[in-house]
Amino acid sequence: VFVPFVHLTPYAVDHGIAKSAAVLLVSVIGIGSTVGRFFLGGLADRLGRILSLLLMFAGMAVSLLIWVFSTTFWPLAIFAFVFGTAYGGWVALLPSVVMDYFGGRNVSGIIGVLYTSAGIGTLIGPSAAGFAFDMSGSYTVPILVSAAGNVIAVLIMAATSERRAGNISKAPTN
Repeated sequence: VFVPFVHLTPYAVDHGIAKSAAVLLVSVIGIGSTVGRFFLGGLADRLGRILSLLLMFAGMAVSLLIWVFSTTFWPLAIFAFVFGTAYGGWVALLPSVVMDYFGGRNVSGIIGVLYTSAGIGTLIGPSAAGFAFDMSGSYTVPILVSAAGNVIAVLIMAATSERRAGNISKAPTN
C-alpha cells in the first residue's frame, strides 16, 4: 500500500518527468484519498462494507498495474488518483469492517493491532521496494509485488466473508 507514497516521485523523475510535476503526483494520491474517504465510505454503507472493501483492494491492484505501464505524467496522474481513491476508501472502511467482524468488544485494541501491522508494512514495503530497485534498476518487480499483495487481500477477504455474508454484507440497519 505504501510503496507509491515513497517511490512514485523517483519513478516519475527516472522517466523524464520534471521534479515539480513528479512531486505533484503524490499530492494527486492525497486528493484521491480525500475523495475515497468521503465518497466511498458513505457509498459502502449502501453497497455493503465487505464488497466495498474487496473493491478497494481490487482498485489498488488495478491502479498499480496502470502504474507499471505508465511512463508519462497523465497516465501516472490517473494511477495516482485511482490509487488514492481506493486507498482512502480502504482507510475509511477498516474500522467499520472490524466492528462488523468482531463487534464492539475490544474494538480499540483490535484496530490498534491492525494499524500497528500497517505501520510495520509501511516500514518494510517501501524499503524492500527500494532494495529491489537498487538490485535491478527497475520498479517493475516491486510494483507487481504490491499489486499481488492487494490481489491476495481480495482473495483473503472473499474467503473469510463468504462464511459471514449473511451477517455483514450490508450495513446494520439498527
